[in-house]
Amino acid sequence: MSDEILAEGTESKKRRGGRRPMTEEEKAAAAKLRAAEKKKAENLQPSYILQYQDREVHLGDLAEAAKAAFRAERKRTLVTDLKLYVKPEEGAAYYVVNDVFSGKLDL
Repeated sequence: MSDEILAEGTESKKRRGGRRPMTEEEKAAAAKLRAAEKKKAENLQPSYILQYQDREVHLGDLAEAAKAAFRAERKRTLVTDLKLYVKPEEGAAYYVVNDVFSGKLDL
C-alpha cells in the first residue's frame, strides 16, 4: 500500500501544470473568434506603399484619387477597369480607366 501511495506521489510530481480545460462557453467564444479571424484573412486587402526618395505614396489612396478625378469628368461612366502607372521620378501617376480614358495625377 505504501508503494501505491509513493507511486501516486511521484506521478503527481512529474506532471506539469498546463492549461485548464475550456468550458463550453469558452469553446464557443474561441470558435467565433477564429471564424471572424478566418473571414478577415479571406477578405484581406493588402496596403501598397511606394517609397521613393523623401516621398511616400499609398497606392490605394492613389487609386481612389484616380477614380475621383475620372468621375469628375465622366459622371455616368462606371469604372470597371483601372490601371495605374506610377512614375516617381516624374512625380506623377498616370491612370487608364476602362482601357479608353486616361489622365494624370501629381504625387
